[in-house]
Amino acid sequence: MLTALASESLPVVDIDNTIFLQALLFLLLLAVLNFVLFQPWLEVKERRAKRIGGALEDAAELRERASAAEIDYAARLAKARDEAMTIRSDRRRDADEQEATIVGEARREAAAALDARKQVLAREVEQARAELGDRVDSLARDITSQVLGRSA
Repeated sequence: MLTALASESLPVVDIDNTIFLQALLFLLLLAVLNFVLFQPWLEVKERRAKRIGGALEDAAELRERASAAEIDYAARLAKARDEAMTIRSDRRRDADEQEATIVGEARREAAAALDARKQVLAREVEQARAELGDRVDSLARDITSQVLGRSA
């Protein structure tokens, strides 16, 4: 029990003149650590933050440029599509006109050929009628003589 009473009466930390020496050593250590450890660490941290910030700014700028390029590409693509549609419709219209011209020519040629053929047939019919008209009398006499059995 004596040791328990002795430990209760003695202070845990003695405050004497060595506290000034300890404070001086602490401040000296703080100054040394500031130049050796804290300042370089803060500089590295600041450079890293600048690089990250710069990279983020570069990424944002690249995103903006990509967005502008995408808008430009979309506009050029729409313009190209419009031009292609215009060219296609012009070519289709030209082809329709050519088709109409060719069909019209073919119809005119067919009508002309038909008219020419009709005229040829009409002349042949007239010629055949004329020949038959001259031969009708002789054929009628021949038929009559054959039917009646005598010559007329």
